[in-house]
Amino acid sequence: MTPLVYVFEEQARDLLSQTGDVRLVDGVAYGFDDWTVFHAYTEKPYFTPSGFICPCVAIRSDAAGFVDEEKLMAEVRRRVDPDGRPIVVLVTGTGAGGSPSCRALILTENGIAGADTRFVPRRSELFTRNTGLLETSALAEKKVVIVGLGSGGSPIALELARAGIGHFTLIDFDRLELGNISRHVCGVNDLGRYKTLAVRDQLLQKNPFAEVSTMEVNVNQSLSQVEDAVAASDLLIVASDNDQSRFNLNQMSLNNNKVALYGRAITRAAGGDVLRVRPWKGPCYNCIFSSGLIDGREEEMSQKRQALAVLPAYVEEDKINTMIQVGLSSDIAPIANMMTKMALVELSRGIETGMSTVDEDLASDFYVWANRREEAYANWPRMGFKWTHPSILRWYGARVDRDPNCLVCGGHLEQEPTT
Repeated sequence: MTPLVYVFEEQARDLLSQTGDVRLVDGVAYGFDDWTVFHAYTEKPYFTPSGFICPCVAIRSDAAGFVDEEKLMAEVRRRVDPDGRPIVVLVTGTGAGGSPSCRALILTENGIAGADTRFVPRRSELFTRNTGLLETSALAEKKVVIVGLGSGGSPIALELARAGIGHFTLIDFDRLELGNISRHVCGVNDLGRYKTLAVRDQLLQKNPFAEVSTMEVNVNQSLSQVEDAVAASDLLIVASDNDQSRFNLNQMSLNNNKVALYGRAITRAAGGDVLRVRPWKGPCYNCIFSSGLIDGREEEMSQKRQALAVLPAYVEEDKINTMIQVGLSSDIAPIANMMTKMALVELSRGIETGMSTVDEDLASDFYVWANRREEAYANWPRMGFKWTHPSILRWYGARVDRDPNCLVCGGHLEQEPTT
C-alpha cells in the first residue's frame, strides 16, 4: 500500500510563516504497521507518542512550489543516519486559497517512495461533530481541576478532553502500578509513571490543543498550592480516595465560590454516589458526609496505601491484600460517566446548548447508584420488570438540603458570597 503520513496543520503553518531562507528542519516521526503509517512532527510533539521512532526532516518549498528532489534527498542522506529505518521528508508549501499544503516522501535503502499526506486539523475543526450539543469554542476556554487520576478521575479527564475542554490541572501523587492497569485509561507502557503525566499524554492525544498542567502533590500537605489552582478554575472535580482530602477540597471550593463534584465507589464497587456542591446554594460535602446518609456505605479500598493507613504496623502481607477489594472497570464507569455529564452541565451553564434539558433533569445535588445487590444494597428487591421500587443499575436522586448546623457552611449563612 501507499504509505500514509499524518502531519499537524499548525506545524506546517508555523514552518510557512518563518521568514528568510528555511533550510532543513529536524523533526521526528513515529512509524506503525510495518512502516506503512507515519505520524510526523516538525517540532517536539505535545505528548509522548507511540510507534517506532524514525528520522523526519522538513523543508519549505520556494514561492513557485518547486523543490529539487534529487538535491534534497542527497542532502538528507548526508545529514541523517537512519540506521536502517525510513526517513520521512516533508515538503511544505502554500496551496489554493493560501492554505498550507504538504507533500511527504519516504526515503529508504531501496530508494524514494511517495506517500499520501493528511493533516491533523486546527483546533476549530477538531470537535466539529460536537456542534449543536456543546458550544466547543466556549468550552475551550474552560478550566477544570481534577484531583485523583485513578480509575474514576482518569476517564472523566479523558471524556472532558474529548468534549473540547481546553484547560486542565491534574493533581495526584500516585504512580501507575500493575494492579491499576485493568481499570485505568493508561496501559502497561505507562507503568511507574506519575498518573498525572500519563493521563496528560492521553488527554493531548484526544485534544492536542489543550493546556494541561500537573501537580504531583498530596492535597493534604500542599493546601495553599492546591487552593491557588482551585481559585483559578471554573470547576473542581474530586475523585480522590480519602475523606481528609475531600473535606479540605470542600473548604477550598467554599472559600473560592467554585462548584465542586465529588464521586466515589463503595466496597468492591458494588455501587457509589456523586455529590454536586454549589457553594452556599445547597449542601456542602460536610453536610452530607457527616450525616446518616452514608451509614453502611463503606468506601472501596483499592490500593495498598489505603490498607496500610488503617491496619496496625507490621501486619502480614496477606492481611493487606485481603483488605484491597477492587471492583471492575465497568462498575466504575457509571459513576465516572455521571460526573462527566454533571461537569459538562456546569461548564456549559449560560450557553445555549443541548445540555440545558439535562440541567433541568439533574435537579438533585446527591445521587446514588447500585451495581449489584450487595453491601449497602443487599436488601434491595430484584430488578425484575418493575420501575417503582429501588433497583440496581439505576440512578436515584436524593433530596438533601443544606444543613443550617453544618460546622463548615452552616455557621456562615450571613456571609454568603454574591455571584
